[in-house]
Amino acid sequence: MFGQFVNIAPCHNCNGTGKIITKPCPACHGDGRIYEESTIKINIPAGVTDNSYMTLRGEGSVGKNGGSAGDIIVIFKELPHPHFVRDGDNIIYELSISYPEAVLGTEVEIPTLTGRAKLKIEPGTQAGKFLKMREKGIQHLNRHGAGDQLVKTNIHVPRKVNSQEKELLRQLQNMPHIKV
Repeated sequence: MFGQFVNIAPCHNCNGTGKIITKPCPACHGDGRIYEESTIKINIPAGVTDNSYMTLRGEGSVGKNGGSAGDIIVIFKELPHPHFVRDGDNIIYELSISYPEAVLGTEVEIPTLTGRAKLKIEPGTQAGKFLKMREKGIQHLNRHGAGDQLVKTNIHVPRKVNSQEKELLRQLQNMPHIKV
């Protein structure tokens, strides 16, 4: 089949402006825009997650021929934290305690997102148990309140013990409530 095609495009001389610049300035080369970098400050709302984004209207590059400025889209990336793992708005912290602390109970001071807090370890705490610290997690995005801090207990088993410790452990091993 044969037919007729029509192609409409802006003028190659003036790019549709109706004006030809005979002596373009050395800074913009007749484009009317100068390329430069700038820094802006933004307020990041509490609770944003990995790959959340924020649109900053009118903060992007200026448009051609006096057109309005475009938008900047900021995409958030979370970096790993040295102490915490994020689980939604909750955070998980792993705590190593000794066998006597697990059996007898204790009170420990642990890090939180806002500083340090005391946590009571109940007598008989088992390895792998999660203890909940209410609203010590990440603030809910655009809502009131916060997630929880979950503390996972691990029992520290020493790799080496001295002869006195070995003897005490052997005595302990023969106690009736220690055997499972």
